[in-house]
Amino acid sequence: MAISPADDSKVRILCITPISTTDITASLAQLHPPTSDLDIAFIDGRGLANCPPAINDDDQAAGSAAAILPRAIEHIRSSAVDAVLVCCFSDHPLVAALARTFPGLPVTGILQAALQEATAHGGRFGIVTTSLAWEPALTRSVEDLGFAAHSAGVVSTGLGVLELGDLERRTVVDRIVESCAPLVEGGAGSIILGCAGMAPLEQDIRAALPPGVITVDGVRAGIEILTRLARGRPRAERAAKPSQEAEITCEV
Repeated sequence: MAISPADDSKVRILCITPISTTDITASLAQLHPPTSDLDIAFIDGRGLANCPPAINDDDQAAGSAAAILPRAIEHIRSSAVDAVLVCCFSDHPLVAALARTFPGLPVTGILQAALQEATAHGGRFGIVTTSLAWEPALTRSVEDLGFAAHSAGVVSTGLGVLELGDLERRTVVDRIVESCAPLVEGGAGSIILGCAGMAPLEQDIRAALPPGVITVDGVRAGIEILTRLARGRPRAERAAKPSQEAEITCEV
């Protein structure tokens, strides 16, 4: 399929939600509608037999990456894509796999984008995540990515990813804010929302946190970072060109 012509002024970002359920994708699409100069496409793992409905640990992240990689590659090859955002709050293998396959195409995950934004604000940050299994995994990722010196820690709410949307909104917000208390007491001036499913709750969470404490949503941060990167490149250099050597595999 031929790549459609692109307006030089418009940035086109592909956001990938690497799970088979669709509620988070729909919520993110509603939060980030297209504008006159920014077009955001959303795909997910709906209909893919081996793609998990939610990602609650690193093993599920690896499985989701392997399942959705061919779909992501096909979309990038057939569409005008200037940058890619992987909407799972982890050091998700899909980020590296797409970067290998399309050298020069800006690709990041919402974890990396959130860490970059939080440290740009100065001070320390804390991460509030979903299940308990993410506490050690995200702590390792923060260390591996070089941000440990800025971290006040990682805390879990004990909620599953899908519960963020299934439970009563006030109940979820209260649980998240209560879980953040040790981070704030530990000096965190920024609270990173450690799941894409928390993005629709950001305003309520921020309003319930102590004055002066800000929230960082990795989806919003990622879109802003990738938009800046894409705008800094001439249109002719933005087109995603697959590596001749890259295999369509996802190393974990």
